[in-house]
Amino acid sequence: MPKLVVMLSDNDLAKSYHALVVALSARALGYEVHLFASGLGVLIFGKRPRTRLVGLPFLASLYIKWKMRKIGARRLEELAAECLKSGVRIYVDEPVAKMLGVEPAEGVSLAGALTFLAIAKDADLVLTF
Repeated sequence: MPKLVVMLSDNDLAKSYHALVVALSARALGYEVHLFASGLGVLIFGKRPRTRLVGLPFLASLYIKWKMRKIGARRLEELAAECLKSGVRIYVDEPVAKMLGVEPAEGVSLAGALTFLAIAKDADLVLTF
């Protein structure tokens, strides 16, 4: 089975969305998928997910969410939950999670750079967002 490792290290809403869509798509194609979240992306995978994170003013964030609903796009929280259900292995950066006071959701592991490197070492594809 091919192996994909996704690193979500940016604090951008669009990149977070695309990282989750790529992870889900790869899973649907039969890939073993590992997703590492760092930075404010850690907030997506907490017990109480927060997605108004990422570098946008409040009104801009509301506008984008409204437009996404209008075109039928799913919410980031839904994509994150589907990743977990579909078997995507999700890791959050332990130091960042501790700094932000985020307790990982069920099924999400705490990890650091060494874990990322060990898993990415033999991956067929490593993508960063």
